[in-house]
Amino acid sequence: MRSRAWGLLIVIIVLAAVVLTVLLIWGGPSGQDTPTPTPTDTPLPAVATVASVFSPTVLPTETPTPAPLVYTVQAGDTLSGIAQTYGVSVQEIVEANNLANPDMLNVGQNLIIPGHFVSPTAVPPTEEVSTEDAPPTAVPVSDTAPPSLPTLTPSGPAVVEIQQVLGPNTLAAEMAIVHNRGGPANLEKWTLSDAEGNYFIFPTLILFSDGEVRIHSATGKNTPRDLYWGRTAPAWHSGELITLKNAEGNAVDTYIVP
Repeated sequence: MRSRAWGLLIVIIVLAAVVLTVLLIWGGPSGQDTPTPTPTDTPLPAVATVASVFSPTVLPTETPTPAPLVYTVQAGDTLSGIAQTYGVSVQEIVEANNLANPDMLNVGQNLIIPGHFVSPTAVPPTEEVSTEDAPPTAVPVSDTAPPSLPTLTPSGPAVVEIQQVLGPNTLAAEMAIVHNRGGPANLEKWTLSDAEGNYFIFPTLILFSDGEVRIHSATGKNTPRDLYWGRTAPAWHSGELITLKNAEGNAVDTYIVP
């Protein structure tokens, strides 16, 4: 009986040793689960490659200096007519061109018109680009040609009229003012007359649009703006009718002297 109890105790001890051994084996380093690394909150720096983008450089626009307006004298032109066309005085044109004799103009003569300019075409801004692969571009000759000068153009048919008579019955003050509110008109051989047989014959004179000429009854030196009849007595009297006729003798306008 005692021997059986000892045998049972030995079996229990052996089983306990086996169980302990198994537990040690399973619970050791080889049996532990490998810990899974957890991501940290600090982000890793991103490395990016930025493509180089070409940005053209825009050059500033250069404002060209305007050139003075130059008018070429045509046949029949007068200094007063040119001045009236461009809204300047005769004296301003004389001073701008250093004219020794303002009553003498030559066909083809160039006159600077003060206060008027020809505005050249502004050069647009260009982009600074690489020309390594670009083929050369030929520039046409016509692109570099200077701008043409402006020319006078008619503004409709001539409408010439007697605008006013000043100082009638007084030789020193008497004058008739003839105005043109149409296109240019050649007044050569036109006449200004009354019923009493007094008549004035116009010399060679081009009256431009919105221009006027004054016919003085007294003696004086003709200019493009003022003509002198050379009379010794007044020509116009209050209440009489005076007539403006063209070179063909046709009545163009009539006027009653106030």
